Amino acid sequence: MNLVYLIFGIVMLIFGRKLFWLFTGGIGFFLGYTFAPRIFPNQASNVILTIAIVMGLIGIFLAVLVKSAAIRIAGFAAGAYIIYSFLPMVNIELGNVYWLVVIVGGVLGAILAGTALDWALILLTSACGSVLISQTLDLTYPLSAVVMVVLFLIGLIVQGNIKSKD
Repeated sequence: MNLVYLIFGIVMLIFGRKLFWLFTGGIGFFLGYTFAPRIFPNQASNVILTIAIVMGLIGIFLAVLVKSAAIRIAGFAAGAYIIYSFLPMVNIELGNVYWLVVIVGGVLGAILAGTALDWALILLTSACGSVLISQTLDLTYPLSAVVMVVLFLIGLIVQGNIKSKD
């Protein structure tokens, strides 16, 4: 699965804005794969994988049929996922406030996605791609944070250049 995460992270980092449906599907899949074991403990891995695939397909379905709603939902999911992944990476312990901060990240992601579509997609897909890649590489802090920031900046530059050529 690590190779799949790495490839998906690279594709999201470079082509996230262009492949919006892949972004929403991927976010749905990763949310399902991350949270299904916590919501449904002691389930077999094929059940968790099935839940993740269904959530990914729902993300793709929303992206194709209901783009404006999908943008906000994907923005919320991406913002929440970025914060959820980033806080442990930098060893920030928030206790009971942790989930509130994750939800605030989701709300900010939804607002960003709804207001500045192209740049929001570039920011969110670059951030998600950089988080996926740095998690897959399994680096320790502070190297993981440095790699994530460098990859994020690379994603912004590459996708910004692609956008300017459109």
